[in-house]
Amino acid sequence: MKDMRRNIADYATLATQKTAKHLGAMVKNARLARGWTQESLAERARVSPATMNRLEQGGLNIALGTWLSAFERLGLLSKLDQLRDPVSEAILEGTKTKRPIRSKPSDLDF
Repeated sequence: MKDMRRNIADYATLATQKTAKHLGAMVKNARLARGWTQESLAERARVSPATMNRLEQGGLNIALGTWLSAFERLGLLSKLDQLRDPVSEAILEGTKTKRPIRSKPSDLDF
């Protein structure tokens, strides 16, 4: 039986692949700086060592929850809190509509 799941790497842009590798390197460097093995981090993040290996290699088919768990265990989660998109925030702020002021119903309305 043929596996029908698509390979994410086949559809990822070069920028996406570079970013995944960068994040994987961040995880690996933080792990090594703490003197942890891949197995130790995998256990702390509650994933298999094979998954942690793929994550550190910048695997694109790693679930977001797995990335977040690894970042959290390494104390890197706050780095993601610093991500901002001022352009989208400005657009959203500009599209907010003020609620119309409702006038009180007249007693003369029948």
